[in-house]
Amino acid sequence: MAKKDGRDSLNRLIWMLKDSLNLLQPVQDEFCKHLPQCPQPIAPKNGGIVCITIGSTEYCKPMCNKGYDFSFLRRSRLYETCGSTTGFTWTTQLIGGQTLAACEPSERAMSGAESAYFPDNSSCLHTLAYSKSEQLDTFLGELAKQGIDTFNHDKEADCLICGY
Repeated sequence: MAKKDGRDSLNRLIWMLKDSLNLLQPVQDEFCKHLPQCPQPIAPKNGGIVCITIGSTEYCKPMCNKGYDFSFLRRSRLYETCGSTTGFTWTTQLIGGQTLAACEPSERAMSGAESAYFPDNSSCLHTLAYSKSEQLDTFLGELAKQGIDTFNHDKEADCLICGY
C-alpha cells in the first residue's frame, strides 16, 4: 500500500487503526467484572493491571511494559486492594483513587517486583491476546504465598486491563 499510494495513504491507515484502537479499548474494559461497590481501577498507560477477586476483595497488580518503570518504589507493594476492609476504595498511593500506578519511560525496570513487568518479548496488549492466563495464574500464586486464602476466588472476575 505504501509503495502504491504513497505516504499519505499509509498515514491515513495508521490514523484509522489508532482511532479504532482508541474506540475499542474502553469497550474491552467493560468485559471485566469488578466488585460493584469499588470504582473501576485505571490501568497505567504503558502497562496494565491484572485483577483477581477473592470473596469481598478485589486485588489488582499493576504491571509495566518493557522500557517503562513505576514512578515510585513498589517492591514491597505488589498489589492494591478494594473491598469491605478498605471501605470500597483503592489502597493506591496516587491521588484520585482509581489510578493504581504510573509507568514512566525507563531503561531499567527496578522499582517493582520482578513479576510486575511484562516479559521482554511481550506487552500488555500482546499478553491480553495470547497469554493472559499465565499472568493471572502467577498473580494468584503470589497472593497465596502472602497468606491470602484463594478458596473463594471468583474465576469469572479474572481480568487483565491494558492502559491507553
